[in-house]
Amino acid sequence: MTWRTPFTALLTVPATIALMIALAGWVAVMVERIYGTPGWLVPLDAQAARSILSVVATAAMTALSLTYSLTLVVFTLAASSIGPRLLKRFTTERANQITAGLLGGTFLFALVGLGFSGAQPARIATLGAGVLAVASVVQLIWFVRLVAQSVSVDDELAKIAARLRADLAALRDNSAEDIALPDPATFTPCAAVAEPGYLARLDRDGLVTVAHKAGVVLRLEHVAGAYLFPGAQVVSISGTAPAEVLTRLQGFVRQEPARSDAGTVHFSMNLLVEIALRALSPGVNDTFTALAVSDMLSGALSEVARAQPRPEVLRGPDGAARLILPGAPIRALLDEAYHPLRRAAAANILMAQGIARAYQRLFSAGHAETRAAVAAHADLLLADLARHGHSTADIAAVRDLMPDPARAARGS
Repeated sequence: MTWRTPFTALLTVPATIALMIALAGWVAVMVERIYGTPGWLVPLDAQAARSILSVVATAAMTALSLTYSLTLVVFTLAASSIGPRLLKRFTTERANQITAGLLGGTFLFALVGLGFSGAQPARIATLGAGVLAVASVVQLIWFVRLVAQSVSVDDELAKIAARLRADLAALRDNSAEDIALPDPATFTPCAAVAEPGYLARLDRDGLVTVAHKAGVVLRLEHVAGAYLFPGAQVVSISGTAPAEVLTRLQGFVRQEPARSDAGTVHFSMNLLVEIALRALSPGVNDTFTALAVSDMLSGALSEVARAQPRPEVLRGPDGAARLILPGAPIRALLDEAYHPLRRAAAANILMAQGIARAYQRLFSAGHAETRAAVAAHADLLLADLARHGHSTADIAAVRDLMPDPARAARGS
């Protein structure tokens, strides 16, 4: 997870790439100084080589400055129209890191070539600077294309929805079905938070390794991203473990001062809901973006529409349960996703029709519990529409798109 934090996104990853390219520049100069210039290189005098290196260094730094400036402007506009929490996700995009590292590395490469060449023409370094300049141009073109996609709300919705589907599919696949779990009464608290804050995502693989070596079963009491007060228990243990294991488990508990992408289904789902609510606000009034969110939420929830409400369980190398995580029943996920949309759509017939179609899809794809939850949501939506004084014809237009439990029962 540390690879994706804002610190590494904005500093460590691009800086590492830039310093490695700068080191390559020093190596190129030293190789030429020790072994001489290869005969196949184009002959250049010292002044011509220094001129080329100077031009490449200046152009690379100018491109890097313009890239960051334009990106900041574009992303700020996107955050104001789509959602401010997207800015943190943009900083973790690998293309942004690679572009910054390549442009910064090209500048340092040329600078190192200028500084270490002396009176001798640095032909190898000059050739390397030319190759990096071409690569920087290609990377910049690719980067501009990706930035243009990033500010397109449809493309961003598709990316977030794809991630949500993947997280829900993993949650479904890890649900405990044919694996023995300890009695819940045997779990005792063993790790708690020390101060108020948001629970960061815990190292699942590390916890599984510790539990496997100690021969115990661990259970997480809260999902990542939950706001907890000091003393709130995060990890419970079933079995007996030495004190050093308990101390190590406490070290896994980390908190963050601000809400961040905790890598859970709830974060992606809340991000989609936030975009939809912003789109339905009077200041934006973009119903079709909200309709796209409703469609994508229904598509993601279909991954677990037939899953049983079981906890998520990670197994150790021996196949035994080692880490139990809070599950996400379909009813709770449906409430989290569609209650806010339903309330915001009560005055918007077009959006209500879109939600009704989403209900129909989930009703058809789900099992009995899913159908009961969807039917309850459908009744609430119709009640909201009636309370807002819509005409009978408009309400009927929405009702016609709703799932019909009686018709489904007859069909089954």
